[in-house]
Amino acid sequence: MNNGNREKLRKIPSIDKLLSKSEIKPYLKRFPRKFVKACCKTLLEEIREDILKKRKREFSLKSFIEALEVTFSYKSHNIINVVNATGVILNTNLGRAPLPERLVDSIKPILTGYSNLEYNLQKGKRGKRRDHLIGLLKDLTGAEDAFVVNNNAGAVLLCLDTFAKGKEVIVSRGQLVEIGGSFRLPEILKTSGAKLVEVGTTNRTYIDDFRKAITPDTRMLLLSHRSNFRIVGFTKDPSVEEIVLLGKEKGIITMMDLGSGLLISMEKAGLRHEPTVKEIVDKKIDIVSFSGDKLLGGPQAGIILGKKEFVTVFKNSPLSRALRIDKFTISALEVILRIYLYSDDPVMELPGLRMAFIKNVVIKKRAQTLKNEIIAVTKKKAIVEIEKGFSEMGGGSMPAEVMPTYLVTIKVKGIKEEKLLKLLRENNPPVIARIEKDRVVMDPRTIFPNEIKDIKEAMREICGKY
Repeated sequence: MNNGNREKLRKIPSIDKLLSKSEIKPYLKRFPRKFVKACCKTLLEEIREDILKKRKREFSLKSFIEALEVTFSYKSHNIINVVNATGVILNTNLGRAPLPERLVDSIKPILTGYSNLEYNLQKGKRGKRRDHLIGLLKDLTGAEDAFVVNNNAGAVLLCLDTFAKGKEVIVSRGQLVEIGGSFRLPEILKTSGAKLVEVGTTNRTYIDDFRKAITPDTRMLLLSHRSNFRIVGFTKDPSVEEIVLLGKEKGIITMMDLGSGLLISMEKAGLRHEPTVKEIVDKKIDIVSFSGDKLLGGPQAGIILGKKEFVTVFKNSPLSRALRIDKFTISALEVILRIYLYSDDPVMELPGLRMAFIKNVVIKKRAQTLKNEIIAVTKKKAIVEIEKGFSEMGGGSMPAEVMPTYLVTIKVKGIKEEKLLKLLRENNPPVIARIEKDRVVMDPRTIFPNEIKDIKEAMREICGKY
C-alpha cells in the first residue's frame, strides 16, 4: 500500500466520532441511533474498500452526507414509492392497481384503532368478518352470495378443495393457464386433490368434448378466462351458456375462473369487449371467481360469487381460515365497492381506470409538459422528443390490448440507455421507465401529474453529475 492510500485511510473517522458530528445529529432525531450507525458503518466500509482497491475515492463529509441521505431513503423502508413511467397501468412488479387517496383517509381510523371487524353492533355479540362485504357484492353483481379470500388463486383452490377433492374436473386444454409466478392451473387442481380431465385441443374445444368426458366421478366443469394471453385464428371455445346448460342437465357444478374482475365496460376506453362480472353472473353459472387488485382496482383479494347453496359451504371449510382476509383488505375493498355502487363517476375515482380512460389530448399535453421540464434542467445535454406509442393494461388482464399514447423519448449525451435507466431507478423516488429503439422512454399515461417534478429533479441531478 502506498503512502497516498494510507493517508486516505487515516482520514476516515471512527463510527463514534462520525456520529458526534453536527451534520449527523438531525438523522439521529429522525431515525433510531442503531439504524443510523449501521448505515454509516456500511458506507465507511465501502469507502475503505474503494481505497484499498486503488479506486479514485477518499472520505469527504459532504459527499458522505449525500450518500447517507440516499442510503436512508432505501434502507428506512424496503417497500417505497416509485414513479411508474412504463405505460403499463396494472404493473404487477410495481404493485398493480394504485388505490384512491381518499381510501387511505377513510380506513386510517380502522387500521390505527379498534373496529367491529368481527363484532355485531346490533346484537352486541361476535359477528362474521365476511358480512361487511356480502351485501355490497350482491348489490353490484346480482349474485346470490359472496365470499372473499386472500387472492384469486386461493379462491380457485378453495372451490376445488370444497367441491371436487378426489373427483374429476373437466377443463379445456386451451384454458390450462399459467398465471404470475409460474403458478399453473393444473398445479392448483393437483394441490386441491381434484383430478384434472383435459378435453379438446389447444385452439379448439367444443361442448361435445365436455359431454363425452363426463363420467360418474365428474364433479365440476371449469372454465378459465385467458386473462393474460390470447389464442387467435382458428379457435373455438364452448360458451358459458353451453357449459351452464350441460351442468344442469348432468347435475354437475359449473365454475368460471374469470381472472381479472371487471365491473364496468372498457369499450369506451377504446378496448375490445371484456366480459364483466355481472355478465357472467347473469348467465347463471354456479360459481365465479376473480381478483380484487386488477381491473377491479382494489387491494389483493380473491372474490367468489355464486349460488347460495354453494357459497355458504365455504364458511365451514378449514381452508377458509388459512385464506381469510384481514381488516386492511376488508376495509379497503369496502371503500372500492362503495365507489362503484354510489359514485357518480367511478372511473374518475379509481386511478387505474382513470388512466385507461384518459383522453389522448390530455396525454399529449402532459407529454409536452414533461418534455419541456426535462429540457429546462438538462439544457443541451439531453435530446428529448415526443412520439406516438402504446400503453397496456397489464397485470394479467386484457392480453394483446393496447391504447394509443404519446411517449417522451430521452437520450443523454455521454450516458448509455441502460446506464440512464439504472440511474433513474436509483433516484429518490425511483423512476421506472423502459428502453425502445436505443432511447429511454416514458409514458405520461401512468405518471401522476405531481410526479413530473420528481422526474425533472432526477434528470437535473443525473445530467449534473455525468
